[in-house]
Amino acid sequence: MKFSIFNNRIPLSNNTDILFNSLSEESRIIPKNMILDVKTMTPEIITEFVNAGFIIDDNIIEEKIVRESFDKNQNSKHFKLTINPTLNCNFRCWYCYESHHAQSTMSAETLEKVKNSISFISNNYDSIELAFFGGEPLMYFDRLVLPLIEWTAKKFSLKGRSYEVTFTTNGYLINERIIKSLQPYNIGISQITLDGGREFHNKTRVSNKTDSFCTIVDNIRTMASVGMPVLLRINVTKENINSAYSIPEYINSFSDTEKSKVQVLIQQVWQDSQNDILDEIWGLYGEFLKIGIIPWPRRFNFYKHICYADIKNSAVINYNGKIFKCTAIDFDKKEADGEVESDGTFDISIPYKVRLSKRLANRLCPECRIYPVCNGGCSKNIDQAQTRDFCLHPSNAAKDKVVRNILREQLHMANLGISWKD
Repeated sequence: MKFSIFNNRIPLSNNTDILFNSLSEESRIIPKNMILDVKTMTPEIITEFVNAGFIIDDNIIEEKIVRESFDKNQNSKHFKLTINPTLNCNFRCWYCYESHHAQSTMSAETLEKVKNSISFISNNYDSIELAFFGGEPLMYFDRLVLPLIEWTAKKFSLKGRSYEVTFTTNGYLINERIIKSLQPYNIGISQITLDGGREFHNKTRVSNKTDSFCTIVDNIRTMASVGMPVLLRINVTKENINSAYSIPEYINSFSDTEKSKVQVLIQQVWQDSQNDILDEIWGLYGEFLKIGIIPWPRRFNFYKHICYADIKNSAVINYNGKIFKCTAIDFDKKEADGEVESDGTFDISIPYKVRLSKRLANRLCPECRIYPVCNGGCSKNIDQAQTRDFCLHPSNAAKDKVVRNILREQLHMANLGISWKD
């Protein structure tokens, strides 16, 4: 028997520490003077530690478990195709990382190429998620979005294969006509955003026509009323988090059936990440739970829940036919990984292999104590790193901070009766 390399011992008080395993996600409070030595531990403690993943068999290679799980995600017969019909948007949110310009609209020629790509995917994969991103994709619903949905449904249904359509949208342009047009199709979850409470939101999403906050909330209700699931993402900062506590009051006016179609994700804006508002975020989750709105499942183990950009069978087609792996970029400034050919095919295998090789070549990761919950960090950062052995959390203090934040979130989830386990 041996101790896991993914154990983390974090001081809790003058007399106690917390032992956390980043692979099993288990934690235990232990005496500060406890020596972690199998030879000196009682059989009862050894059994408990084995069950929690702190102690493992000598023949287990833990790094291999992480790698095998990562590899398994690469062999799926499912394809995620993200489409940017445009990079233009009807709002100008201060935190958005994209460049918006009116000329960034998919041409008829590129539309046909994308249709051919969907046909190619239908011939080679069992299922597809057609994800609309942007910009604001609903600005060109009739001309671009609906034809691609119709084409996807036709191609996959004819072959008896499954498809799902998802949206990332600000929600302002949704109306009953659009919803009626979508109802015949398999519409998955739509991520719709609010920026704090009503007053803060309307300062960020300025509309000369209507109160954008109330318009978006009404549109969420309309979608939910016809059974379309919505992920309500609330973008928060230290400045607006308190105002966001008013949002549950608006959602509480929904019927129980409508509420059952809504989940909530509270996300701190990346420009505000230096501020610690974790407790306030979980307090807000608690307010949503009181009215029956379930939080979007929080995932800690990033080797299990891999970013779509790191999965082989995923691609982003920009409005101009350029291919990317990631959406969290400024498409005007990032060099493309490839381009859609006239027959719909595209080859991004070489850039993907380069991206993957950089992740797998990192010698610091496999034996790092937080590897399962970090997985080397965002591959975008790895790709841009100047050295092979790149570490997002290089110091012990930085690693301890990652663990402490996970433990804080687990504690909040336990207090709210939410499981963090798969």
